[in-house]
Amino acid sequence: MADEQLARLESFRALIKAAERGAPIPPVNPDDLRRLHDTHAAISRRYPGKDGVVTVDSIARVCSSGANLPAVWLRYTRLRLLINEGILTEWQRSTGLDDTVYEMAATIPMKGFQLDQEAFLRLLRYEAVA
Repeated sequence: MADEQLARLESFRALIKAAERGAPIPPVNPDDLRRLHDTHAAISRRYPGKDGVVTVDSIARVCSSGANLPAVWLRYTRLRLLINEGILTEWQRSTGLDDTVYEMAATIPMKGFQLDQEAFLRLLRYEAVA
């Protein structure tokens, strides 16, 4: 078990270093983002006033087998920023989000820590019309 945890931490470190250099962040499964968001929301409900910290082990438990955990985490942190800034209110349903939000957040091209907010919103609005 300790070897598995160490491997997870090393994979996070490697992706963070690559992201710092502007490397592309691979797409992930939208369901992994949804489950991570649900977990984060549950923690936040349990501890009001706190933003809720989800551990690496918790991420591993909620994500699908073989998921790229660091990529899921990094994409979710960008999605979480948009939520916290109130940018996604039209796609929010209680504590959840429309499926389209998870699908876009899982696949939109990302370089390093950057998610093109304008492109993200354009795609969401396009999907809403289509």
